[in-house]
Amino acid sequence: MDLTYMLSMGLVAFVLLFAIFMVLKLLFNHEKKAKSAYAILEERFAKGEISEDEFVKRKNALK
Repeated sequence: MDLTYMLSMGLVAFVLLFAIFMVLKLLFNHEKKAKSAYAILEERFAKGEISEDEFVKRKNALK
C-alpha cells in the first residue's frame, strides 16, 4: 500500500467517526430543548425575579 491510500483511508475513517459522533450528539442532546412558557415563569418565580402576584397574573394569562 502506498502512503496516499493509507492517508485517504485514515481521512475516511475520521470523517465517518465524526459523522457518527454528530448524529449521536443531536439524538441525545436533551439539555438544549426549549422550555415551555410556564416552566420559564416558574423558574423566574423561584429565583425571586417576579412577585407572587405577578406570577399568578402571568400564569392565568397563559391558560
